[in-house]
Amino acid sequence: MARRKGNERFAALGRIWGETGPTSRLIAGTALVLAIGLVGLTPKSIFGTELTWPYAALIAAVGWGRSGLALRPMVILMLFGVAQDVSAYAPLGCFGFINLTAFGLSALVHRSFDRERAPVITTLAPIVIYAFAFALVWLFASFNSNHIVQLTPLIQAYVVTYVLHMIVAPVFDLGRRAAVLTGSLT
Repeated sequence: MARRKGNERFAALGRIWGETGPTSRLIAGTALVLAIGLVGLTPKSIFGTELTWPYAALIAAVGWGRSGLALRPMVILMLFGVAQDVSAYAPLGCFGFINLTAFGLSALVHRSFDRERAPVITTLAPIVIYAFAFALVWLFASFNSNHIVQLTPLIQAYVVTYVLHMIVAPVFDLGRRAAVLTGSLT
């Protein structure tokens, strides 16, 4: 009986989310990134072991890019980038550039290959986009510190980010499909 009520609530939440417009979805995604980011500023260790924290802004970039290019998500991603730069002691603009690159790459991939939101593309595209974004994080970190940064922490963050992506990706779906390419090649 309790399981049935839980399923009904989940179905009702899905119906409400389906009727929600892009602005409300953008606000919900922004609130989620802010919540994850604020919790990420606290010490994160269990029994002396440091926990790996996901890059929530990258999840937003990939999710929002799936709906195509838009100015509001870009502005929000730049603001998240500044916050990431300050909290990570990175040069200003590094994370904004990485977030916008992931956003643009996501928009490009989904506009080119995923007009019908195929499960294969929605599973594989984030893997490739996150790999590219984390490669940029590694390059910026290596250049900024004047030595090659260890890959192990970034690979752990990559895995945790993708796992979180699988859980919360629907929150970042703005409910629009990337526009079909028009015109001719001649």
